[in-house]
This record gives sequence, C-alpha cells and structure tokens, in this order.
Amino acid sequence: MPELLTGDVAANQNVSANMKRSKFYVCPICGNVIHAMGEGAFSCCGLRLPPLEEEVPDGEHRITVETVEDEMFVSLNHPMEKGHFISFIAYVSDNGLQMEKLYPEQAAELRFRRMGPGKLFVCCNRHGLFRQTV
Repeated sequence: MPELLTGDVAANQNVSANMKRSKFYVCPICGNVIHAMGEGAFSCCGLRLPPLEEEVPDGEHRITVETVEDEMFVSLNHPMEKGHFISFIAYVSDNGLQMEKLYPEQAAELRFRRMGPGKLFVCCNRHGLFRQTV
C-alpha cells in the first residue's frame, strides 16, 4: 500500500521461494523481526524495512557451535545489556527455519535441533546481521 500511495512500484523478482535466499527484516522502532524466503516489500511502524545485510562474524560476534547428540549448542561471548545485545539467532537449512528471540540480561546461548547443513544468523541490535555456515 505505501508504494501505491507514493507512486513507487516495487517489482518482486523472485521466481519461487527458496530457504537459501532467506532475508531478515527488523523494525528499528519496535524490534519486530520478519523472515522472508527472498526479497520482499515489508513495512512496520510506518517505515519501509530494508533487508539486513549479512556480514562475516568478527571477534566480538564470534559464533561458537558445539554438537550435542542431535542438537547444536550455539553460543556467543557478547554483551547482553539493555542498549547492546543479540536480538535473535536463527538456523536456516533446506528443511526449514528455527529462530529464537533473545532479550537483555539473558545468556546469548541456545540449542537448535540439527536439520543438516545450513546457516546460522545472529543479529546484534547495534552492529547488524552476522552469518556463519554450519
């Protein structure tokens, strides 16, 4: 609807949805997280949301993955303070998506059921989205 009112038409180039083309959108006002299997036109709180750009983890956002039976234990040594924290961690594979929302004062660690090869996405509320292949 916002595109129609402004006269800007966003053409979707996706031929079909594919988990390998996963994109994440985060509202800077309310923190709402949207996952799409490709690019899309999303808005929240009156703002049009751009897809988050994926980066390779740096020292502060280093992702540690340990295999525990049929699960992955994912952890980060990252501040979890009110102004600087990991907002979500997602595991995307060809078989699906598992995502957990994290909050300040909570440990930046969790377990995912292993679904085969895929990617881990970690979103820092200050520094953006980081991706690691697993």
